[in-house]
Amino acid sequence: MYINGGYFENNPTWDIEDSPWKADIINSIIERNRIRVNDIVEVGCGAGGILTNLAAKNPRIRTLKGFDISPQAIMLAEKNKSERIHFYLGDFINNDLSTNADVILVIDVLEHVSDYYGFLQKLKPKAKYIVFHIPLDLSCRTILKPHVMLQQRKTVGHLHYFSEEMVWWVLKDSGFTVIDWEYTKPVTDIKKSGSFKQHIKKKLRNFSFSISKKNSVKLWGGYSLMILAEQKITAPETEHIGGQQKEI
Repeated sequence: MYINGGYFENNPTWDIEDSPWKADIINSIIERNRIRVNDIVEVGCGAGGILTNLAAKNPRIRTLKGFDISPQAIMLAEKNKSERIHFYLGDFINNDLSTNADVILVIDVLEHVSDYYGFLQKLKPKAKYIVFHIPLDLSCRTILKPHVMLQQRKTVGHLHYFSEEMVWWVLKDSGFTVIDWEYTKPVTDIKKSGSFKQHIKKKLRNFSFSISKKNSVKLWGGYSLMILAEQKITAPETEHIGGQQKEI
């Protein structure tokens, strides 16, 4: 799908229009945790929009490298290369490429990887800090309407569907410690509505989210988690509640 042009045919912009707000949140989560970043790598960089926006927002980052297995993605990304920003066609994880990255970005990638546990084990030693963005496709709505998940499978190649709890379990099993995280909204809850029906739906979703973020995520779906993690440090077991670690 990604190599033969199937994904590009269904998604000709490679969702580059979402890059500015994702880069905003990534930069914010790095800055508020006072992580010094000289070199950053993105695995599955797509059209390169996130790295391009990060370079503009954070001039302290010295080099930004993006890797993708899709020739079409790299073709788009190459339009944004510069002295600081470089793009490479290849499998960063399985080709055992070395890196001096301080932070690795894995943004909307995990759900596309057939063996995501194996992927995480190979990823872990490549940098101290990892930023994940993982969609929470499992919700009451999608369980009642499974065709929504089937559509995601066909159009954007989602192989796996996660709830919030499943994400925490996977990261814990794979030896990561979560430092910080936040929910991100779907584009439909942010951009201008195209119809009255969409406007009402947007208002209801945003009202629900303002009352209870966690319950809204479970009920409606379409949200994601932006997560800053590092290799696990021995500590009491924790449960992640409200963006912080809680001992159990």
